Formats: sequence, structure tokens, C-alpha cells
Amino acid sequence: MFRGKDVEQINELKREGLSIRAISRMTGYSRKTISKYLLTPAGRPVYGPRPAAEGKLEPFKPYLKERLQAGVWNAQVLLRELRERNYGGGYSILTEWLRPQRKEALSVAVRRFETAPGKQAQVDWGHLGSITEDGEARMLWGFAITLGYSRRMMAEGATDQKLGTLLRMHESAFHEWVPYRRRFSTTR
Repeated sequence: MFRGKDVEQINELKREGLSIRAISRMTGYSRKTISKYLLTPAGRPVYGPRPAAEGKLEPFKPYLKERLQAGVWNAQVLLRELRERNYGGGYSILTEWLRPQRKEALSVAVRRFETAPGKQAQVDWGHLGSITEDGEARMLWGFAITLGYSRRMMAEGATDQKLGTLLRMHESAFHEWVPYRRRFSTTR
């Protein structure tokens, strides 16, 4: 029987410059076999996992999806309808397939990301075009900050995205959202 390591050995001998006849004498395999594996190394058998057999429910899935779209989710009703169409599987196969379908139908397309008050805000910069200042064209950037809890937003324009500008924009948003209050009252 021809093994994978034999093919590797034959390829190595060929790379070393030996002829097919010399390789045949060394290994004991016929010249025809050696030529076959040198020309088409993919000719050797490759073993791997078998393809999965089609399940009993597979031919009925288009019908089931149509019924789910129509609002029929009861497994007993669906099983009865499938049996009328010569379904040979059982109830448990059907319910195992239905479970993830139900979860997918209940999931919301877009979930809102929420945080506790004061925990998170999102900051974004966007290019707004350009402006001319003192005869010089400068890029105009938009700064937007949105609170995670309330979705309260503040936006301003700037001509750069430097750290000082970023911090100034944050401070501006905080002053807008939290009015200044004196820490110490003058009355006791």
C-alpha cells in the first residue's frame, strides 16, 4: 500500500535529481506508479470527514419557513401539516429546528446601547468641508458628543482636531449640560 510518507520520499528523491528509474529501483515501486504521484500528487487518496447526510426535515424547511412567515409557530400544528405531506421524522426533530427560529424571530434588529447616568458618552469627529479664513482654505471638522443614558447631544465645528480643541469641546458640552452651581452656599 502506498503511504503519504512514501509520496514525500519520492518527491524528495526527485528534487535531489534522481530519475524515475532510479527512484523505482530504490523504493521498489513501479515507474508508472512513481510517475503518477510525481505528476499528480493529488492523485493519492485524501481522507476526511464525510459530508453530513440530509436530515428528514431538510426537504420540508421551505414549507416550514413559509408557515412561520404566516404566523404558525405551534409545533403540534406544524407536525400534523408535515405528516400530511409525508414527513417521516418525529416531533423532537421539528422542535429542535424551531427553537433557534423562535429566538431569531424574537430578537430585536437593533438593540439600544444603554448605560447608567454619567457613565458613558460617545464622541465623533466628521469632516464638514472647508472654509476660507484670511484667504487661506482650512478644513472644517464637526465634533459631536452623545450621552449614553439620555442620548442628549451637543455638536460644534472646529478647524482642527488637536487635543486642546478636543478637551475644549468636552468642557463646552459639560458646561452646557450641567449648569455651574456654587459649591458652597453663603447662607448657613
